Amino acid sequence: MLSDCPKLVKGKPEGHLVDDSELKTIKTLFRASNLSYENYQFYSLECILSGEFYVSCHQYVNDLKVWTDDLFFHFDKNGRFESLSGDIVSAIDAGTSPSMDVTQAESRFLGRMNEDSFFRNSKSVANGCITCELVYYDIAGMSGGSTPDYVLAWLVKPEKSDYPVAVVKDSDQSVLYYNNGIIF
Repeated sequence: MLSDCPKLVKGKPEGHLVDDSELKTIKTLFRASNLSYENYQFYSLECILSGEFYVSCHQYVNDLKVWTDDLFFHFDKNGRFESLSGDIVSAIDAGTSPSMDVTQAESRFLGRMNEDSFFRNSKSVANGCITCELVYYDIAGMSGGSTPDYVLAWLVKPEKSDYPVAVVKDSDQSVLYYNNGIIF
């Protein structure tokens, strides 16, 4: 492993994943519809030919990402809010202080990755830098439950790739989710 790895990703980032002109448009759309944008990290702005806008963002509660609960705002051609895909989460009472550290989260990720026949012998992942981000994960939503049940968890993946990715439950170190990105 590299000397400064695994890397801890902490809290809501200061920046957004859109350029400055897109961010200005997003803020204008949100202000015009009296929508707050403080707990979001914007990563996409699309304007279709009809003039409608679609804004995609990660949401944060207690400065932690609510993983898998991204929001997609739709604004009509006049810039008015029209609809929302996803559920705005305003409060989560699952704490913010982890019991695991990044090396434990990384170890659980690498253990699960080594069980994966596709990534088992992948030196590029095992010898690269791993990021570990403390997030909220809805275990009820992933199992089909209707009432959210958020737990504190670690989102773990290679620094420069989206896959493989794992979510490790902080309280018992169990791997709640794993995806190697391979679709058959």
